[in-house]
Amino acid sequence: MSTEQIDVVIVGAGLAGLSSAVFLGMNGVKALVIERREGTSILPKARGANPVTMEALRTAGLAEAIHKAMPPGKPAITSVVSESLTGKVLYDHVAHRPDFSMFSPERPGMASQARAEEALLRRAQELGAQVRFKTRCDSLAQDDDGVDLALCDLDTEQTYAVRAKYVIAADGIRGSIAGWLGIGTHGLGAIKSVTAVRFKADLSQWAGDNAMVIHYLQNPALPDGAGVLVSTDYKNEWVANMSADPQRDEGGMREIIKIMTGLPDLDFEIIGTVSYDYGHRIADRFRAGRVLLTGDAAHVMPPTGGQGGNTAVQDGYYLGWKLAAVIQGKAGPALLDSYEIERQPYAEEVCNWQVANLAERRRIDTLAERIGAPLDHATLLFGYICPPNGALAAELGNEDRRFEHPAQASGRPGARVPYVELEGEDGAKVSPRHLLGPWFMAFTAVPGGAEAARAAADELGVAMKAYQVKSTAPLHAGEQQTVLVRPDGVVAWRGADNAGIEPALRTVLCR
Repeated sequence: MSTEQIDVVIVGAGLAGLSSAVFLGMNGVKALVIERREGTSILPKARGANPVTMEALRTAGLAEAIHKAMPPGKPAITSVVSESLTGKVLYDHVAHRPDFSMFSPERPGMASQARAEEALLRRAQELGAQVRFKTRCDSLAQDDDGVDLALCDLDTEQTYAVRAKYVIAADGIRGSIAGWLGIGTHGLGAIKSVTAVRFKADLSQWAGDNAMVIHYLQNPALPDGAGVLVSTDYKNEWVANMSADPQRDEGGMREIIKIMTGLPDLDFEIIGTVSYDYGHRIADRFRAGRVLLTGDAAHVMPPTGGQGGNTAVQDGYYLGWKLAAVIQGKAGPALLDSYEIERQPYAEEVCNWQVANLAERRRIDTLAERIGAPLDHATLLFGYICPPNGALAAELGNEDRRFEHPAQASGRPGARVPYVELEGEDGAKVSPRHLLGPWFMAFTAVPGGAEAARAAADELGVAMKAYQVKSTAPLHAGEQQTVLVRPDGVVAWRGADNAGIEPALRTVLCR
């Protein structure tokens, strides 16, 4: 039996797997994606793409598709803590949310996971990815040169062999690959068992017409005193999330939904239920040889805060350019070490943030004591700083810290290149965060800096867009410096000497 040869096999066609396929394709690598299910998700699941995720999706040509896929209603969000849908509002998250437009050119997207997966699937296929549904990975073994996989066509039950240079494990919460590799997890584990009840009811009179509505309910009449009521992709369809009870029948669920809505005479139809655990688990490693973990295979968190799906998409974004560069010989294999170095600390913080939100919004005092208060929202989204041993040319003397508030951004290597405007030599405005794509960028006020950046990129065979500007001070660098930016929008190096650009690129690329 012949063995199929492929550069990258991605196991799992959820947000993480399809995003990885898209961002690999953008960088010239065509992946094979396999998925046990018959297609992409049909349930709403995670909803919403934060501005950082939308920046990534913009580079892939997907931002407008995500905006168009928002649910029916006005392009706005209701997110409150309340006693019931019709009861007293205790806290309005949107009213207290920072103005993210100061830190990103993108507005949030409101598509659900189901609609986002559809868009990602189409784009991945346009970029050359093969996607095989109803296909299972039965085994995986790797050596120094590649990974051998046994795949099973679930229609025919026929097994066939594939050899890949690398594998991305995006096989989710219940995936097997991490266990096969001996990768353990740490965290709080299972936190709370819940039941999600999908039902149909016309609640528009009380919910309003915003495209996304979520009520975190705090009411002593509810099981454990709390619950969640959230809209879906479909008009008059809702999900009521309540503490699980195996003894509860449909009548019990109906009574709880009436309390959640505050409408004791509500007429509605239950169309489905599912029970599951809120969990908090982070993989001890995100890489084992030629296998890399993304999405829920790497980090599991409760849904409170909406960052699980965002983190999964961003995993694919931050990994895609690195893995493509290694496969194409533009970077050394050690570049892939930086994926775990950079993404694991961020995943830890996001998982903790979601748990802290759960404790706060569902009034779980014992959990709040264990996890602490949630990090400032803007700092979480825009203030992460990659460790100095990541894919960057670190600066000596800088305090090694993981987060900073974006309003006090340092512009240091490892941080996001800030959302600012620079003035080009011709007077035209140049905005780094509008220029992201599958290329490095250099913004330089050093004479000859743009030419030096292009020459360094040509020497190393990587794409580079270099811009000569009047001052780099808006980037929180010196006024007359060069700032080198990675394809994922992270500052890689800054300095005043043109001779430093090529060594910095070599350091980032592990060449």
